[in-house]
Amino acid sequence: MPNPTTTTRKDIIIVPRWAGAPHHDWYPWLEEQLRAVAPEDGVEYNVQTLPMPAWDLPVIEQAVDYLMTVLPPAKVGSHVYLVGHSVGCLAILHYLARLAEQHPGTKQVGGVLCVAGWFSVDSPWQDILNWMQAPINYEAARALIPEDKLMVLLSDDDPYTSGYQDNERLWVERLHSRVHILHGRQHFSAQLDFDVRDAVRDLAGALTSLSS
Repeated sequence: MPNPTTTTRKDIIIVPRWAGAPHHDWYPWLEEQLRAVAPEDGVEYNVQTLPMPAWDLPVIEQAVDYLMTVLPPAKVGSHVYLVGHSVGCLAILHYLARLAEQHPGTKQVGGVLCVAGWFSVDSPWQDILNWMQAPINYEAARALIPEDKLMVLLSDDDPYTSGYQDNERLWVERLHSRVHILHGRQHFSAQLDFDVRDAVRDLAGALTSLSS
């Protein structure tokens, strides 16, 4: 546990789920919770949930362009932690891949947390198929994340991805992720979620490990 007399800044950037906004789900709660545990963790958590453009029907290029304006290469570093929820996870991967490809020498982020992250869903419509089928340079994206700092939380009863085992396998194969399968969490859309909070704290180095 860090010495509470020393404080380091961690910028937590949240990319919401499909049609999600800063006031939805656990996003406001997470900011309050991290502020509450900050003295114990010895961390100054600066949480920002992004109002993603046209997020009712997300478009990949538009999302990545926006993330590039929020976090241009010069602002990326080990103090930045990206938290994606559902489609927000793919937006983060596309963004990191573009950073690595177009801006060589960009520093690594501190870590990435993908909550209810998917590569396929059970009953996709065309707008989701666009995300499922778009290629991602996984190697490029992974190069901007420290080796043990890509964590994924999945639920065994997610109504959109009954094949959570396949998604788990792909997260491991494609990105060498640390995947945790939780029970009964559906699509992680509750107004509070302590596992999400503690996963962020784990990535930020405030917890020694996250129990499976």
